[in-house]
Amino acid sequence: MRGSRKVGGGNSPEPPPFSGTPPSRTGSKIRRATRHDAQALKHLITQLNRDQGDPEDIITDTHVARDIIDNPRTIAMVAEATDGTLIGYATAHATYESGHAEHGLYVADLYTAPTHRRQGIARALLAAIARAGHANGARHLWLTAKAQNTAAHAFYRRLGSRGESVMAFAVVQQDFLNLAAEPPP
Repeated sequence: MRGSRKVGGGNSPEPPPFSGTPPSRTGSKIRRATRHDAQALKHLITQLNRDQGDPEDIITDTHVARDIIDNPRTIAMVAEATDGTLIGYATAHATYESGHAEHGLYVADLYTAPTHRRQGIARALLAAIARAGHANGARHLWLTAKAQNTAAHAFYRRLGSRGESVMAFAVVQQDFLNLAAEPPP
């Protein structure tokens, strides 16, 4: 976000008026995830992890229910087909951008099942995340994608976002525990 021009409603409590091309009608329902969705949501998460080359065997239904659905710091939206099948999801959590002095949301996951892509579902999921975040003071979405995921890059640009070269680092597992165990100075 640093270095990009500010887009959106600024610090206004009201969302900006809609302008642009409305998203296509998907026939699917976008809603918050519930505990009832845990198993189906885990299946979608596993598919995303497989597509991204991430581990598929770590997350469980319990993790999904406890760490995503029941976590008040996480916004989890699902796309439900007319037959009740989950066909997509998005998760986000709060962040703060000091360069723009505003709260926002970091979109952790965004996934649509391959047979339902290019129908407006991902956009509808992000719009639902943005509405939920805006109601709680968020004024931007922070979106990331792996370097080789050019389809995601193009989609994010169609939303009006600006690409920015950053290198992300993650301190995980034992390295995280070691860092957390360091005594204060």
